[in-house]
Amino acid sequence: MNNADYILSLCKELSAAGKAPSVALIKSRAQKPLPLADILSVLQKWKQAPEALAAKAKPVAETEQQVPSLSQRVDRLEKQMSELIALVAQIHQQLGKS
Repeated sequence: MNNADYILSLCKELSAAGKAPSVALIKSRAQKPLPLADILSVLQKWKQAPEALAAKAKPVAETEQQVPSLSQRVDRLEKQMSELIALVAQIHQQLGKS
């Protein structure tokens, strides 16, 4: 899902909670960093036709499933580091035998 769809989902969620979507609220609810230009673009469209865009928006729960959590990202990076360390050790071992 692209940033615009994700921001649109956040706008729909905020609106359903009785809050007017704003840059600050969107940034605080986002599970990933979002470019300010993307937020402003979607927010401008949302303010012009919120009902039409709300019908197109997917639930935020669906978009959040696609965004890995911080712990998932750290786990993936730790696994990659372990693999890289093993490869470096293997290369050092091969160079030592040559």
